[in-house]
Amino acid sequence: MSVSINIDKVVKRFGNETVINGLSLNIKPGELFTLLGPSGCGKTTLLRMIIGFNSIEDGKIEIDNKVVNDIPVNKRKMGMVFQNYAIFPHMSVADNIAFGLKVNNLSKAEINKRMEDIMKVVRIEAHKSKKPDKLSGGQQQRVALARALVIHPKVLLMDEPLSNLDAKLRIEMRNAIKAIQQQVGITTVYVTHDQEEALAISDRIAVMNGGVIQQIGKPEDIYSRPSNLFVAQFIGTSNVIKGKIETDESGGVFVRLNENYKEKMDNLSEIKKGQEVIVAVRPQEFILVEDESSIKGVIESTMFLGLNTHYFVKLDTGEKVEVIQDAEANEIMPEGTRVHLKLKSKKINLFDSATEESLIKAGG
Repeated sequence: MSVSINIDKVVKRFGNETVINGLSLNIKPGELFTLLGPSGCGKTTLLRMIIGFNSIEDGKIEIDNKVVNDIPVNKRKMGMVFQNYAIFPHMSVADNIAFGLKVNNLSKAEINKRMEDIMKVVRIEAHKSKKPDKLSGGQQQRVALARALVIHPKVLLMDEPLSNLDAKLRIEMRNAIKAIQQQVGITTVYVTHDQEEALAISDRIAVMNGGVIQQIGKPEDIYSRPSNLFVAQFIGTSNVIKGKIETDESGGVFVRLNENYKEKMDNLSEIKKGQEVIVAVRPQEFILVEDESSIKGVIESTMFLGLNTHYFVKLDTGEKVEVIQDAEANEIMPEGTRVHLKLKSKKINLFDSATEESLIKAGG
């Protein structure tokens, strides 16, 4: 049965430096929960606190309502997959997978049964007699995953498991990991700095920066409605444009981008007339128009990527933005072309210029 993980106000210090200070979160039974953030944000430190490699200076971690702070690593019943696989080069695939079972003194029959079962799950049974140096990177990662799962852990922890693979293999393996995790149903904590990877595999994501959780939510919610400017710029690509809040006599609320263009907004909270804001616009949230009442600029460069074309535009304000348009029969607009842009107002995000916190209403 899957277990929950409750992290309550944990603190981690290295010498005089506090890396994590009072962090709390709850991970649901059976979910694939991702810690996402830039290098040095504390995500791997937190993962190592969960398994017991790092001590906890304050707070507590509970696995299925049992505090594990003082339980040794080998007693926590957790499996971990490392960035560098950490499989034994002198052992066959089968012996690598069986290693943890032999340490736990299981019978030969039970070891063989578990080993055969998990090799089928991760689709590595055809290679069971090979040494690691005869395997591809993806196959080695499957062996590492099988070795972590074969001991029937309560929790599976994965630390940047795909970072050593090439781009095509990363996509293949992330799909495999998601499918295997769903099949096994184990509570999984996954660490990555790759936003696309996190969006693709996660049930929920915690975006971290500076040891602090910036936002927790489903991938689609974090992408569509980031809670602050850091999340907006870290998850995917967001163009940033300065704006100002305006109102009219009927109570309508607008964000003005320049003297010719403003956009009506129906989903803002706690705003005031004249408030300076930051408008975050995904490249696909621009619309090319012929209207003079628009955001004007000049194409500085283009990038054709098959399904769409990316235009890099310098606005008349001096700000630079990326605009993505679907590739159609129309010719690609050349550098130097003057363009007029409008926004998909229901999609864009607004942040207070001073606090960089979202001004979008909950559910807006």
